[in-house]
Amino acid sequence: MMIDEKLLIELFEQRDRKRREALFELFREDLFANLTRARIADIISAKLGRPGLITAEDVRYCRFYFKDKKTERIHRAVEKAIRKPDQSQYAESNQPDAFKVTDPDEIKLEDQFKFKSKHSTKQ
Repeated sequence: MMIDEKLLIELFEQRDRKRREALFELFREDLFANLTRARIADIISAKLGRPGLITAEDVRYCRFYFKDKKTERIHRAVEKAIRKPDQSQYAESNQPDAFKVTDPDEIKLEDQFKFKSKHSTKQ
């Protein structure tokens, strides 16, 4: 069932427990705007044509409890866009002898701290 503004008004008038979730679904962008909670509540109430219907407490509730739903949708979209490679495909190319391990005792201390730049004098 699609929730529209008329149904949202009825839910808030009846103090239904799913009213804030419906508010979040309809006014997601408005709820996370960079404004105060009271101002956002006034804007949404004005859009619904009922001044004082939405309170700052409703906005606070939506911001706190539904912030994960906002980021969750973004993460799902990113995961779909980035396909994870098959590990079996790359398992054959990763051979143990392909990695070279150096012994720290073999490295000279002088070589570790030598930096070359275009401004250094040539020797």
